[in-house]
Amino acid sequence: MGSCRAVGDLALAEVFRGDMREFSAATERIMAYWIDECARDLARLLSHFTRDAEVITPDGRYQGHDAVAALYQKSFDSYPGLAVDVVASFPGRGGHCYEYKAVLSDTEKNDWLIEGINLMKLEGGLIASLRSFEDAPRPMASGKPA
Repeated sequence: MGSCRAVGDLALAEVFRGDMREFSAATERIMAYWIDECARDLARLLSHFTRDAEVITPDGRYQGHDAVAALYQKSFDSYPGLAVDVVASFPGRGGHCYEYKAVLSDTEKNDWLIEGINLMKLEGGLIASLRSFEDAPRPMASGKPA
């Protein structure tokens, strides 16, 4: 790969010494997770999480399949429609961030824009921790934020 330059006391080679397959596995997992979340398929969505997974949202902390299932079921009931656009990804050692824009459609067919970042940690290829940093939903008019 050529030579490495130093940044402060840290050589760039030290930053990337991990297994690069971990980054692609995380991206594959988060994309499959969002496909199943957009499909509003709770069983398939839960298959992406470890049994004791933790999901942290601006509204609280949810630990284990039952609590995570209840969180997502509440969202599915309130917002039967979801579309997600992954804007950027940021690989890291032990955790991976994905910036997104999402449009939730409520039961009255109103659209709500949410922008945020999910920080995801994997164990055994499954999501062990997912923390969502997101803005409050903004109503959309005519397909554009109000």
